[in-house]
Amino acid sequence: MDTPTLETFHGYQSSFIPFSSGYYLYLAKWDTTPTGFSSFSNLWIITPGNNRILYADPQGTSKIVCIYHEFNEIYGADISVEHTATNHLFINCSSLDGVHTIRVELKLVETFGSRLVSGLSSSPPTPLKLSSPMIGISNLLVNLFVAKNGSKIFGKTETGMPYYHGKTDRLFVISQGSANINGKDIGTVSTPTWSLTFGDSVPFYNPVMKIGNLHIPYKDDLMIGDA
Repeated sequence: MDTPTLETFHGYQSSFIPFSSGYYLYLAKWDTTPTGFSSFSNLWIITPGNNRILYADPQGTSKIVCIYHEFNEIYGADISVEHTATNHLFINCSSLDGVHTIRVELKLVETFGSRLVSGLSSSPPTPLKLSSPMIGISNLLVNLFVAKNGSKIFGKTETGMPYYHGKTDRLFVISQGSANINGKDIGTVSTPTWSLTFGDSVPFYNPVMKIGNLHIPYKDDLMIGDA
């Protein structure tokens, strides 16, 4: 693969977060991007029936997310993310049409394993780091010390775009959490309840929140039509 085609996004990125009701959530809050937006956030909701919903803030960034991923419903939204000194993460999302509200509270924990994985991580991707032996070692370490199952450091999205999870500033295990969607309690954070796939990405046995780099192709002309 031509590694220079991978651009860098930096910020918060969760694994798929499973809830006891069968819902999954995913958060990305980028503070640095290679796009025309210096920062943006997106929240994904996957229902127990596998309906895939994207909330994008600002609304125009949905076109960027849809370069890599496929959704059944897309909404512009106001998304706020607060990370407290006690490592609670609060997510509040309201769709611009006033119809949808999502409230999430997560408890984040840094463990010996998550600190070890952060210390061993690195960027940018190089041919050596993308070699099969190095990718295998990286996946083994993340699964052994943090995720327990599901880690794919290097893979492809469902639209065929390659990705590489680069340097990690901090890595947290999501030890507890709850969420409410449109006034409905969707339960607490759990282990995966059913087999979800987005390309090569699947839920971890232990869901995590990362602050760090994601490397993935980006060019303006990859955005086709209106998302």
